Amino acid sequence: MADDANKQDDASAFAQQAGQASPSLAAEFWDYLKNNKKWWLTPIILVLLLLGGLVILGGTGAAPFIYTLF
Repeated sequence: MADDANKQDDASAFAQQAGQASPSLAAEFWDYLKNNKKWWLTPIILVLLLLGGLVILGGTGAAPFIYTLF
């Protein structure tokens, strides 16, 4: 009987979590860093984001100003 009550509690907990909104990619990544202590990934991700921003800005009107930095 206790096993049936435990299964029902698990099912209701699952249904409650399924009804919640899923977190954003940034929130999931931050949670991953906190829980798994992977702080060494932070500078790698920041550099990749900065380079991606430069690539995007390189295709706009700001390109002549970016090229003078290099």
